Amino acid sequence: MRATLVTIATLVFGSASLLEAQQPMVPLPPPELTTGATLGSVDLGARGTDTSGDVARLERYRDIDSGAFARLLFRKDTDQYLFQASAFNIGAQDQRYQAQYNGRGIRFSGMFDSIPTNYTFLSSSPWVQQTPDVFTLDLAARQQVQNKQVVGVPQNANELNSASIYRGLANPFDLQSLRQTTSASVAYDFSNTLGFDATFSNIKRSGQQPVGASFAFNVATEVPSTLDNHTNDLSAGLEWTRPKGMFRIGWNGSWFDNNVTELVWDNPYRATDTNPYDPSGYSNGNGPARGRLALPPSNNLNSVSAFGLYKLPSHTTVNGSLAFTRMSQDNALIPFTINPVLQTPAVFAQYPGLAALPRPTAEALVHGVNGFVNLTSRPVNYLGLTARYRYNDHTSLTPIFDGTQYVVFDAAPRNSGFPSQQYDITQNTLDLDGTLYLVKYTAIRVGYTLDDYHRTGREFNDTTEHIFRASADVIGNQFVTVRGMYQHGQRTGSGFASDIIEDGGYQPGLRFYDEADRDRNAGTVLFTVTPTSMVDVTFSVTAGKDTYSGPGHEFGLLDNTNTTYNIGIDFTPRPGVSVGGNYGRQHFDTNQKSRQANPAPDPTFTDPNRDWTLNNTENDNNVTLFVDLPKIARQTNLRFTYDFSDSDNGFLFGGPNTSRLASIGQFIPLPNVTNKWQRFAADAQYFFTGRIGIGLTYWFEKLDETDFAAIDLPGQPGAPRIDYLGEISAGYGPRPAKANTFFVRLLYLY
Repeated sequence: MRATLVTIATLVFGSASLLEAQQPMVPLPPPELTTGATLGSVDLGARGTDTSGDVARLERYRDIDSGAFARLLFRKDTDQYLFQASAFNIGAQDQRYQAQYNGRGIRFSGMFDSIPTNYTFLSSSPWVQQTPDVFTLDLAARQQVQNKQVVGVPQNANELNSASIYRGLANPFDLQSLRQTTSASVAYDFSNTLGFDATFSNIKRSGQQPVGASFAFNVATEVPSTLDNHTNDLSAGLEWTRPKGMFRIGWNGSWFDNNVTELVWDNPYRATDTNPYDPSGYSNGNGPARGRLALPPSNNLNSVSAFGLYKLPSHTTVNGSLAFTRMSQDNALIPFTINPVLQTPAVFAQYPGLAALPRPTAEALVHGVNGFVNLTSRPVNYLGLTARYRYNDHTSLTPIFDGTQYVVFDAAPRNSGFPSQQYDITQNTLDLDGTLYLVKYTAIRVGYTLDDYHRTGREFNDTTEHIFRASADVIGNQFVTVRGMYQHGQRTGSGFASDIIEDGGYQPGLRFYDEADRDRNAGTVLFTVTPTSMVDVTFSVTAGKDTYSGPGHEFGLLDNTNTTYNIGIDFTPRPGVSVGGNYGRQHFDTNQKSRQANPAPDPTFTDPNRDWTLNNTENDNNVTLFVDLPKIARQTNLRFTYDFSDSDNGFLFGGPNTSRLASIGQFIPLPNVTNKWQRFAADAQYFFTGRIGIGLTYWFEKLDETDFAAIDLPGQPGAPRIDYLGEISAGYGPRPAKANTFFVRLLYLY
């Protein structure tokens, strides 16, 4: 538990609410801004927070630790310029600073933003980081594990009942990362028709993130990999405008630099490399003493583009863009293996492809061409037309890499690989829409989309989808609004490449959901009823279903359905005062089929008794309630909100293989994954004068979760177990949490 007592003050200018305190800053919108006005606010105070459980799940992308809080807003508007600036959560992990200047012929803006990612504050790890992303384990402990003297990575139920030696060696730490963004932009008008603009941003990431780094199916590990990278983005453009149209040319560049390129970690199952190597080391753990993994490489992107727009007669406008892009990276490739046992003349004689890499660096290069043309027209009052065409070409110029011989889990060499694929993509998309205004207060729209996809290195070389849609908006009178939409899509694949399936060792009847033949039907109906000027009632329902089929399709995702209902009410008895709420329910259902089998020619590969199915169902309920009471009493503002959501995700297994395993006591069904989140917020402000006031705010947040991915120590709920069956983890997983946060603040408006 992280329990602290906090202080804060937070408020947007002229607002009575602290409820959006953790949201992006919004420029000040004073209601009656006069020339030469200087407006702003100073919001200072303190925040006290009492927390328990997995607090990182509640904080996630924010910082609610106890301490001082400040929000400063300033705006100056004159005949010559407009300037505004803001500062939020000064000194905290989720701090933000913004500034904007608009003058005659020049505009400037700048921003610094910091966002944490809190994975968990309950993690622990036996690995010690010697240098960035080089993790070691206690050598004496590893030797005892290798000699079967102690339990290292539990392999069966008996070992699971004993504590791993690594549990006692694990040290607690907070698993979190930080993203900091600095950006600036400038625009300058050379004349009334010609302007220039440029933007620069730097995104830096630091901290740690959980990474899976395993040695075998039964030796899964998780280490806190170091984050130390940054991205620089720069763009510039020249724009020419006239009453009838405009033209722009631009350039965009992006450079990603990663200072940590490899992850190296000790094997918790072995202290020395298995010598001679075990051909089954990738499955039984008898492999290397260390593992190595490549991390995201440094890379860059450059793009030049042109955009134009022109206004034609008959209320018609045409615009289009064309861009040429180059993406590349040439980082050094890591060797096939870190295992010295596999780097000997005897192994190279049997696997000569492992003696040296085909080339020392990646030499990765991709050229892209993107373009679009849009045409909109309203030739007559009762007809509107829109046509869009988009083109995307992605051509890989990376040389083929011969991966016929490779090493599995740094443990076992193999001859079953194949050369790398050239993943080229060409996509053509055509959209046509027409709108008819034949009946008063009614708009009827019909549309068609053709999406034609050509690519290499995938199961289907080509996929084509035809989408038909129709919608109607009816505003019969001031009391009722009805909107409806229906869409039908049909995707088919051609150029089936069976070798993609066979080379990967998959079942020949497997189809991947993103390219398999698919029929899609979806529709939405929305009603809005306004019986009086003070009441709005809204009801909507959305439903959709995807069915995956096609010749030979037997395994993979077969279908999925989703349905969403929402009903909301908003009551405004007098200006500024509002009471309302919304209830929503979502239902998701998917069905898939698989086969548990060994690779061919093992007879299980074609045995239908090895088939199993999974029905995955999820139900979500969401409730939002709010009460806004500005000026409820003289110089007093009140606001209350309550949010509630719960989810129940179930897994229903079937098929002959499930029945077979259950009959011999080897099937354990997955329990439902559930979560329930509640948040109540109350905010009160009282102004002694028109400029000086105080504020009090209270937040209550509670998260209840059950998830089989979160494994706790026996009899110790909320205490992560890192040494479960077949793994040594960092203890990362969703767990319950609760927080009470109190705010006290002093407000000054000027």
